[in-house]
Amino acid sequence: MGPPTTEEATGSSRLCTAKSMVMGLGLVALGAWAGFVAHVPPPQEHASSAGAPPRPKRSTAQRDDDLETAKQVLHEVVPLDAMAIKPGDWSAGGRFVRPTPKALGDLVELGGESSSYPPTEPLVEILKRWNPDNVTVPTPFKETLQVFNYSDPSERELAAAYRDAELPFKLYDIPTIEAVRVKWTDAYLVDAIDAKRNVQYKVERSENNHFMYWQHKSGASSHYRDWRPPTTVVSGVSYAKWLDWARAADAEGAPADDVHHYLMMGTQPLTSIRRKSLFRGGGSGKKKDTPPAAKNNAGFRHFVNNDLDIFTPESENFFVTNVKANKGIQCRFGMRGVIAEAHYDGGRNMVAMLKGAKRYVLSPPASCKDLAIIPDRRHPSFRHSTTDWSHQAQAEAHLNDAHAIDTVLREGEILYIPSYWIHYIVSLKYSIQCNTRSGAPPNGEGSDHVRACVGDDNSGGPPDKARRRKRRAEEENAQKAAATTSTPEETTTSRRRRRRRTLL
Repeated sequence: MGPPTTEEATGSSRLCTAKSMVMGLGLVALGAWAGFVAHVPPPQEHASSAGAPPRPKRSTAQRDDDLETAKQVLHEVVPLDAMAIKPGDWSAGGRFVRPTPKALGDLVELGGESSSYPPTEPLVEILKRWNPDNVTVPTPFKETLQVFNYSDPSERELAAAYRDAELPFKLYDIPTIEAVRVKWTDAYLVDAIDAKRNVQYKVERSENNHFMYWQHKSGASSHYRDWRPPTTVVSGVSYAKWLDWARAADAEGAPADDVHHYLMMGTQPLTSIRRKSLFRGGGSGKKKDTPPAAKNNAGFRHFVNNDLDIFTPESENFFVTNVKANKGIQCRFGMRGVIAEAHYDGGRNMVAMLKGAKRYVLSPPASCKDLAIIPDRRHPSFRHSTTDWSHQAQAEAHLNDAHAIDTVLREGEILYIPSYWIHYIVSLKYSIQCNTRSGAPPNGEGSDHVRACVGDDNSGGPPDKARRRKRRAEEENAQKAAATTSTPEETTTSRRRRRRRTLL
């Protein structure tokens, strides 16, 4: 092949020059693009990708956590999710406000009917301000009850005066409660309840978040033929399974009209424990057979008795003021939104919140007549209110004359509910509450209002029991007198026969 001609050489040179220009322009463009990229800031990470859980989808029928409604009602104050309540910070970062602890004499004129403590308000207004179906705590939440530090001897003395005067209050910083709320982990409770299989409990199911207490009573069906149990007792449910349901309700924000489950367990009264020697070591019940561990409450068969030693004393203490009248320890394991309908109890009640938080609406005994309480002792739900407090129309129709106070019982606190005070309870999230009752007060405080509400034969207080015994004795004596009184026509033989029949 011969050498290129001049024309071919010139063309080749032009082609190389063109290629060099194209490559040069390409390199310049590439350099410019690289420089641009080097100065572009990285994209900002979205909050949801930084570890914050996405907000769960809400049912259109659900009413709790309705932020817009809450803002309107609370004048643009952001509500407080119950999940944000942390033990150890009483005020929860300033979102809870409590009154300064005061001596009883500074607040109450003893014996006076116009007591200024606790400061009640119309119940309907409380329910309008915070509907019970809504588990979001409005903030700031102003506490109206006195709140005392149990570990402070001076404040504990103040609290004792309120207790003896049959007035509600709250305690915090209780060493036993602090220890139990830490000890009762999910794993510990699953082992104590499921693995050991020596703990009796029941689980109730409701088609919504309302749970009306009921119990089977002989003869009730003949008096209340149309009555049906408001909840269903579910068998075969382990604690672990119930716990899964409760945790899911918190995570998913279960609405009020979803199916809810309520777990309940209890221990025997203190007198039964002592008499039957219900310790792990067994025994005949005699003093000499009582295991040494029982002396420091370390050997009870039930883990609740072992852990809650302040509720299982050998003699009276701050929390159990009458051992003989003690009803044992009752524990309630609540799911988010579970409502225990309004009712009263006849015993002085110490309520310990061991996990989570609950809302308590308390009404004094004087309001019993205004709360539609079932007055018949034969009814399966005796002493409970038939009104749905979360239904605004029902509340306005039936509760207009009642007064109450509103409180949130947080993990680590104890609430004292005096005898015959009506209480309505809402579980704001997964919660565990254990309480113990010590019988009615010696002076029968509040029983007169209950007698006016449900009748003499139904109130159940000590004065009423004595009155019923006296009445029965009078009736029996009258019957005996009538049976032994003979008419002139009766013969000696007939009188003897009638007396024999009476004796039989």
